Amino acid sequence: MRDVCTDQEMAQLLERARHRDAAALDALYRLYVEKVYRYIWYRVGDQATAEDLAGEVFVRMVQHLPNLRPPEENQVATFSAWLFRIAGNCITDHRRSRARTETSLEEHGAEPSREESWEPHEEQLVHRHDLLQALNQLSESQRQVLYYRFVADLTSAQTAAAMGKQESAVKALQHRALATLRRLLEEQTGRSEPSGRLR
Repeated sequence: MRDVCTDQEMAQLLERARHRDAAALDALYRLYVEKVYRYIWYRVGDQATAEDLAGEVFVRMVQHLPNLRPPEENQVATFSAWLFRIAGNCITDHRRSRARTETSLEEHGAEPSREESWEPHEEQLVHRHDLLQALNQLSESQRQVLYYRFVADLTSAQTAAAMGKQESAVKALQHRALATLRRLLEEQTGRSEPSGRLR
């Protein structure tokens, strides 16, 4: 995958965005919105929630951008890692809030609502269910590396920065995760998931 832009271009964008330059903020949004949305959607499994949380990610990005000072040689990887940490925090906050709401409803005798995943075709829903079931059997770090690499479309270097690991460790982790995922899918469904994409 080609980086979203060069380190030099990212440095210029970030400098302008820190000063609330609308064009620069819009450029960052357009570069990352689809990646962030896909990452969140695979984590929460609900289209409307993923859209809301993706919006929240960019609100937080604008709020906290003045504090980000990436090294000159790794502007893209550092920014990508930082943005996906924000996305992870938004997901965590959403789950905590939802758990508190459901606990409160149960204490008052109300039935908590259940979010439903949106899929255009029943076959895709079944396939996605199989995939998510297999993903849930992986370790947290294995799930993370697959989400970053194949859902968010981050490079190995960006994934390493996001996970705080060496790039060689990320590649090894990805290899093990894909092998385990393929085995789990074969056990569950009799078919394997192609290693190139999770969507």
